[in-house]
Amino acid sequence: MRTNKRAAAPLSAAAMLSGLLTWVAAPAADAADGCNNDNGRTVRTAFGGRGQGTELRVNGSGSSTCAWGRIIGGAPGMHVWVDRRSDGGRTWGPQLGWIEISSGGSVWTEAWRDANGKLMRA
Repeated sequence: MRTNKRAAAPLSAAAMLSGLLTWVAAPAADAADGCNNDNGRTVRTAFGGRGQGTELRVNGSGSSTCAWGRIIGGAPGMHVWVDRRSDGGRTWGPQLGWIEISSGGSVWTEAWRDANGKLMRA
């Protein structure tokens, strides 16, 4: 079977993009412990060499506390995620909610459960 190379490249790119969009569009509540990042407050901000701020933000209280990371004053290509630990600081869990600025200067991760002795960082 003969394949038209001009037609194959755009179809391949469309298939890859379709898979990426499906992954990115996953429901936030399922992926992020049922949390939301509405009406939060900043608990820590660190500024990078290019003037961008990385914030750790939280909302809620007790077992309903949620945390997320945010970049302010950034540029496309910069990224943020949060880590969570529950063993007194010996190890950190995997990167949660990793996200990259695609346009503009700010972006934030999904919110993740930060309760019952867990520590978070952005």
